[in-house]
Amino acid sequence: MSDMKHESEAPVQQEQYPHGLRLVLPFLMVLALLTVVSFIIPLRPTVSESEKRELTEFPAFSVETLLSGEYFDEITLWFSDTFPGRETWLNVAKRTESLHGYSEISIAEGDFVDELLNPVESESSGVLEEMEVTATPEPIPEQWGGVDAGDDAEIYMSGVIQIGDSAFNRLGFSEQCSELYTQSMNRLGDKLAEKGVRLISCPAPTAIGILVEEQYLKKLNSADQAATLAYMHDALNDNVIGVDTVSALLEHNDEYVYFRTDHHWTALGAYYAYEATCFAIGKEPMPLEEFEEWDKGEFIGSHYGKVKYPNKLKTDTLIAYKPPMEVDALIHYETNTQEGKLLRDISDAKVYSKYLTFLGSDYRLMELTNESITDGSTCLLVKDSYGNALAPFLTQSYHKVYVMDYRKYGTMSISKFCEKYDVDDVWFSPYLIATQSHDGNNLFAWLCK
Repeated sequence: MSDMKHESEAPVQQEQYPHGLRLVLPFLMVLALLTVVSFIIPLRPTVSESEKRELTEFPAFSVETLLSGEYFDEITLWFSDTFPGRETWLNVAKRTESLHGYSEISIAEGDFVDELLNPVESESSGVLEEMEVTATPEPIPEQWGGVDAGDDAEIYMSGVIQIGDSAFNRLGFSEQCSELYTQSMNRLGDKLAEKGVRLISCPAPTAIGILVEEQYLKKLNSADQAATLAYMHDALNDNVIGVDTVSALLEHNDEYVYFRTDHHWTALGAYYAYEATCFAIGKEPMPLEEFEEWDKGEFIGSHYGKVKYPNKLKTDTLIAYKPPMEVDALIHYETNTQEGKLLRDISDAKVYSKYLTFLGSDYRLMELTNESITDGSTCLLVKDSYGNALAPFLTQSYHKVYVMDYRKYGTMSISKFCEKYDVDDVWFSPYLIATQSHDGNNLFAWLCK
């Protein structure tokens, strides 16, 4: 009986494999087809419209990078960054996320700065630890020019807030990250002071702290921006100049200083930060009226696909400012150098790409030279994409401006860079949200070592 049972089961086991193979074969065929398609270079995108940047280029071959393994690492990065249909998949992901809708976020009474993004959790109790902020925010201007949040605000899981025709990134405060930022600045400031180089901390403010009144920030679960910046800057030592960029933009919050559909500031907002920083270091800024206004038409930015009601957002206009003095631009890649442009005329490009007007992309390093200024003055701007709109203004105050993207540059520390290229001033200008993240501070710590 035992043998007969064994014989009766054998055919069943043999038939399972062909059946399973029939189910797997279509999947394997599709996977093989996608693999073939993924290696067809002409199908690969070169620009991300939603992220407003040029995608990774296929690396140039060299024996040095081959032996070090860097060549294959760069191919891997190129492969993943330029996959065919990448933009479509990103948009699908954003739309899927938007289907979750939004959640009303309520926080306890008390100092709302204590209840923010990136909370510190106690390992022993699992309860949020209090984060004390003693800094006093700058007073709100008497004539408030920002939006009225009131009840007309929706908060999404992506961290984006829609208020009427405008969208905003929520700003979170982390005491630990703020202190890490200050430590990096003080460490770098001490090293640069020995070389006679000035370090200026001038983070780019967020739109929510400029255009939304303080009284609504608690409801929106967002930090007081003035208090966040003051908390970091109050702990700077004498070798770092802290610039109150928040107050500089608050004075102009009735002007078009931030986009409604995008997370960046406008060129006008960048100018006011440039002006305030120049005043802080005793440098005369180039007057705005000396620049030529350059209207590049309609612009729809990164927030458009992250909100529930994108059609309610008011379409932006991208305006750049051509400087009066001509500037030569070079793009420094890992293995070669190419000519670039300070401002690109992409008025005929798609509305989603217009922010590429500023510098063209987020390059690891650019070198901007103004031959009309002959004093040899040299500046290093350490930035993320916010700095793209800021860089053109700096070129009218220095003979040479190096523009370093802290997210991409990993060749040498800022201290060594300044020594090699004879830098006079370092403008450290990350997006304020980056100062409140561990990822951002890890990058700052490496560059400031």
